[in-house]
Amino acid sequence: MGAYDILTGTQLCMAVAMIAYGFYFKKKRTCRVWYFSGPAWLIAIWSAVVLYYYTEYPFLTILCFLMGFFLGMGIGLWVKKGLPELTYCRERRRLQCPPMKKVMPAYLIVCVVFASFQIVGYHFSFITHSWFFNEVLGFAPGLCTGLLWGRGIAMLLDIPVRGQQVYKDI
Repeated sequence: MGAYDILTGTQLCMAVAMIAYGFYFKKKRTCRVWYFSGPAWLIAIWSAVVLYYYTEYPFLTILCFLMGFFLGMGIGLWVKKGLPELTYCRERRRLQCPPMKKVMPAYLIVCVVFASFQIVGYHFSFITHSWFFNEVLGFAPGLCTGLLWGRGIAMLLDIPVRGQQVYKDI
């Protein structure tokens, strides 16, 4: 089994997991914080696999990834519009998540971004030697990862700010 087969298998598994998370958060849920942060960890691992396979200039790609990550995290923390209202149950140590309808389209966009690198890299293998491709290869996954982490952290930090009863019995 070659590295490309491992990359393809990883891409398929991550896409299925992201779609499953999209269906999971489509309804009102009570979940642990680990379930809530699962997609962010999956996208971080997925980014590492894609970057490791395709990068020709690792320092440039990692620099662009970090630039995209911090930009995405800043945007995710700054834009508060459309954040779902979470509540935390202290007794059960669980978050109560409202239905999040925008999660599935966001995860599908992430899947398309990551799949596009594999399609372009497969059909135009010479493009991996381009500096621009390596910059985009680092920046796009970094931006997706940063936006997801930023929005997640903003949702968790925004609970007491809204004046909700933070600890309530569910």
